[in-house]
Amino acid sequence: MIHDTPNPCRSEARLAIPFEALDALLRHEAEEHDLTLRPGPDGGIWAEVEGGTLGLRHDGGLAVLSVRAPDPDWLHAICESVDEHLAHHAPGTPAPVWTGPRPAGHLPPNFSLARVARIERLTADFLRVRLEGRDLARLDRDMIHFRFALPRADGQPTVWPRLNAAGRTEWPDRLHRPAYTISGIDADAGWLETDVFVHPGGRVCGFLDAARPGAQVGLTGPGGGGIPRGEALAIGGDETAYPALARIIAAQAPTARIAAHLFGARPDYPFPTHPGLAITHRPHAEAEVAAEIAAAPPVDQYWFATEKARLKPLKRAILDTLAVPKARAHLAAYWNAAEPSDD
Repeated sequence: MIHDTPNPCRSEARLAIPFEALDALLRHEAEEHDLTLRPGPDGGIWAEVEGGTLGLRHDGGLAVLSVRAPDPDWLHAICESVDEHLAHHAPGTPAPVWTGPRPAGHLPPNFSLARVARIERLTADFLRVRLEGRDLARLDRDMIHFRFALPRADGQPTVWPRLNAAGRTEWPDRLHRPAYTISGIDADAGWLETDVFVHPGGRVCGFLDAARPGAQVGLTGPGGGGIPRGEALAIGGDETAYPALARIIAAQAPTARIAAHLFGARPDYPFPTHPGLAITHRPHAEAEVAAEIAAAPPVDQYWFATEKARLKPLKRAILDTLAVPKARAHLAAYWNAAEPSDD
């Protein structure tokens, strides 16, 4: 059973919320995000979540949450995600007090500092940035994303996040934290690389324009879901997703068939070679590709990331027309044309 999975890092919180209310919330979230649920002891349940498991049991009518994860960073990330969900769905409820050693004043387990080592022009549309730092092993996993934490833009010293007495992350400075793809990493050598799409108005682009070797940044993660694998995949995205598409292509078995659709203005990115890869470049053709997918036999995995409005026909085709389970479909809005770009 899932609650017997040997995850060495564990934490619990007893909540002043009726068990039935939290049970209903967990089941709703599992349905919404296609999480796998398993029965636990004494009428409780366990859910598989990103990075570990989340359990719920009752004790005298109240709810006890249990988190298990393979590493301290994942344990911390899951606990903080639970805190955020409870603050949204049960406002006014006291925040959970999690057990386990998370000493106040330390950097959060899922955060580390790095320095800019090199910035080079990869293509006309992309920069490749190498970051060097310690404690990168947590990012060297079967995951796609991390988050930058950019230093203050006003030139004042940046106050990086620390754990408070309750073990939660506090950000004294409201730092910009956009998600980016890990394009390459060697944790033993102490570096990772990320590829940045160059576009006007982006805060990361502005930071890199002024950055010099040695400039300090924060790294939070990993995150963004795992890398899908299968014998047949349909994937695609615009320029903001090209680095993630490259990671997915590189991870597939030689026998896999990969239909990759590029929706950006230019196919300006060095995608890896693969014997089963077929790339098509059709700018802003999400709706046309969605119609083709809806009429074609289903594949093992679907992965698409593009602008929010342009993603909608792909969602309808894959989730509604084909009724593909959410566990086989990653459909993400990487940006929103109706809002100013600030990544």
